[in-house]
Amino acid sequence: MPSKRRSQARRARLPGARKTKPINSSLARSARAGEIARATAAVSKHYRAPRPWLLSPAELRKRGDALAAHADMLRDHKLTASQAAEGRGVTTRDFWKYIPKAFKKDRNGRIRAIADRYVRRMEVPGPSGPIIIKIEGSKARNEIARFRNDVFRFQRGDLTALDKWRGVTVQGYELLTDPKTLRRLGEQDNLPEHFGSEQVIPYFGGAA
Repeated sequence: MPSKRRSQARRARLPGARKTKPINSSLARSARAGEIARATAAVSKHYRAPRPWLLSPAELRKRGDALAAHADMLRDHKLTASQAAEGRGVTTRDFWKYIPKAFKKDRNGRIRAIADRYVRRMEVPGPSGPIIIKIEGSKARNEIARFRNDVFRFQRGDLTALDKWRGVTVQGYELLTDPKTLRRLGEQDNLPEHFGSEQVIPYFGGAA
């Protein structure tokens, strides 16, 4: 009676209950990632970035420091949001208040810096001294930062540092690469003090 014994064995292994199927870990991770994405979207929607020209000088400084912390995180992926905020004298709450769409939370709930399209006013060299230009987004900001680094390399004696920037424009602004002019500005100590950094002077006339 082998068939009867096998039937009895199956009943013994399953005493009146259906065997539970193992949870699909990939589906669980996907669900968790979806929850984080929805939470981040909710945070970004809740914290709508204020118009820069409506901010007080103190608030503009906070915004500028938040942008600087964001740049630090893009440059060093090991830097946590709390570390970046503390290093610039702001809090992670300031991230969500002033530039919420420049950050997201990953599947573990950690805040990550991402590319953005926020307006920045950057100080760069002009023919007669520092000037301020308006750019949009972290990509353009990073390009200005790389240009700044090469200008400093040129000032330290690397005569080829500016070659790749000749004729380059960033969102309509042509970068100053004339060696004689930059050398003169350096000798006069007239290069931008905050070269490549967001400027926190008040906006006027509703300028973006």
